[in-house]
Amino acid sequence: MTEPRRLWSVTTLIGAGTPKEALIGWAARITAERAYDKKATLDAMRDDDDRDAAIKWLTDARWEKSGSAALRGTTVHSFIEAYALGQTPEVHPDLEPYNQQILQFLDDHQPEFHAAEAPVYNLTLGYAGTMDMILTVGGKRCIVDAKTTDKPLDARSRPPYGEVALQLAAYAHAEIVGVSPAVMRTHNSRRYYVYDEALEYAPMPEVEGALALVVSPYDYRLIPVRIDDEVWRAFLAVREVARWNLSISRSVFGPTITAPAKEAAA
Repeated sequence: MTEPRRLWSVTTLIGAGTPKEALIGWAARITAERAYDKKATLDAMRDDDDRDAAIKWLTDARWEKSGSAALRGTTVHSFIEAYALGQTPEVHPDLEPYNQQILQFLDDHQPEFHAAEAPVYNLTLGYAGTMDMILTVGGKRCIVDAKTTDKPLDARSRPPYGEVALQLAAYAHAEIVGVSPAVMRTHNSRRYYVYDEALEYAPMPEVEGALALVVSPYDYRLIPVRIDDEVWRAFLAVREVARWNLSISRSVFGPTITAPAKEAAA
């Protein structure tokens, strides 16, 4: 039997292949907010002369913030998956506003679910990912990505962001969809999927378009997303940049050339 293949995660490829200027500013702001808002804690660390602990505590602020957002997103996705299966999810009171917006979306659009939280694979190009949904909305079958945000309606910047088009284009060009749950691993802090031919797969359904479903405690928005040939070519370019950053760039140098031994003086 063939050994299982490692396939890059779509989100890993996009993360490694696109610039993240906005995230740099966001991380700096989160760090500055912790230093200002938790001045007493920081001063106590200074009094203890524990510089390394203080720096780690400030540095960890952005990871704690992004981690809580990721957990919120995962939980809200589980609500949608439960509704797709005809089940009623258990909802923590803190997330009930998100749940209400999902219910409003379902009531407004009456979508037909074809798939939810399904792993997809492109073996030719060596990538995989987990698509959120395939829905028929307004008579059109679409691949859908759900995003959550806690930002208010008047925030300067709210999702979706451009990367979702790359993500959905990659999923739409998958070759097969997994019937079994995805098998995932992490190597050097990078996530990858494992393709095991012993598991069950089906052809990737064709879709007619793509949508981003953005859910906040205050509203939901259903937004068309381009996944045309231009966006697909952009993903392929991003994939090549990611391959450079993650793999090729680490193997471009050979061993140091030493000077040839000098002939002994006559």
